[in-house]
Amino acid sequence: MFDIHKIREEFPILKQKVNGHNLVYFDNGASTQKHQSVIDSVNKYYSFENANVHRGVHYLSGLATDKFEETRTTIQKFIGAKYAHEIIFTKGTTDAINLVANAYRSILKPGDEILISEMEHHSNIVPWQLCCQASGAILKVAPINENGELDFNKLKKLISKKTKLVAISHISNTLGTINPVDEIISLTHSVGAKILIDGAQAAAHFKLNMQKMNVDFYCFSAHKLYGPTGVGVLYGKEDILNMLPPYQGGGGNDTRCKLY
Repeated sequence: MFDIHKIREEFPILKQKVNGHNLVYFDNGASTQKHQSVIDSVNKYYSFENANVHRGVHYLSGLATDKFEETRTTIQKFIGAKYAHEIIFTKGTTDAINLVANAYRSILKPGDEILISEMEHHSNIVPWQLCCQASGAILKVAPINENGELDFNKLKKLISKKTKLVAISHISNTLGTINPVDEIISLTHSVGAKILIDGAQAAAHFKLNMQKMNVDFYCFSAHKLYGPTGVGVLYGKEDILNMLPPYQGGGGNDTRCKLY
């Protein structure tokens, strides 16, 4: 049976009272509270396992690196990716979208088109506006109908051979609309374009399979499915990730220029 009282006991923050009443939290779409097991895992890491990942040969660095890569493999299985190295850790969904948008700046040409929808979160609008301003590409917006659903017929008319990338939400954060992403992915690929799905609201509710969906990019945030704040995931197909230029320079990058 669904025992709500037992579930509440597993979230320490819900044990407090507010204005004399047990705390009731209904804002999980924005950010979930943390299960005791998550709090314990974070505490254990900083208490006994903390060290620089991929940057040392000593015991703790090896342990931290193993934990880090185990997490990548867990996410790979969680979303049905083909390879663990297709999982890129980010600061959140917004950071993941910005990563792709910044990389696309250098490969788009004037006249190329990016397609989004009217229902997008600002995090899936502004990065593409900046991308188009920097590259000379054109941003097109697919409308929604009076029911708050994507107007698929108008979307089909907007997508063309000029379209280089479609960026659209799996589930709208404001309307709750579930978009027909399988159809949109197929339509996008039919014109040779790539597609990014903002899965921030979907990852906690749907069983995902990147290979079955055949999506090019998919992103979501840990804090919306009981994980730590400040952690996000960008999935990208291996060949497409290899095509993109580096988003940032630093540790882990190959040397690409002479030092004078």
